[in-house]
Amino acid sequence: MDYLSLLSEINRKSDKELAEYAKTYQIPLSKKEIQKLRPLLSSFSIQWVLTGIPDHVMKEIEKILGKQKTKELLGKYGRYI
Repeated sequence: MDYLSLLSEINRKSDKELAEYAKTYQIPLSKKEIQKLRPLLSSFSIQWVLTGIPDHVMKEIEKILGKQKTKELLGKYGRYI
């Protein structure tokens, strides 16, 4: 699965559905983590697929999830920068 597919799934699912979806990929995300991650989607750019996630966004993700969980999550959906 790529970033675009992941974003599409996030946008279509409720927080509860998304938490269950994440479990199927063996990355447990709490509803609170999901709620905090959703606003970052508004800054998503298709360019990120080619260049990677900008440092300031990566820092926000790491602040929400922690470094290890961020690495695990993004490792499943593309390269981790």
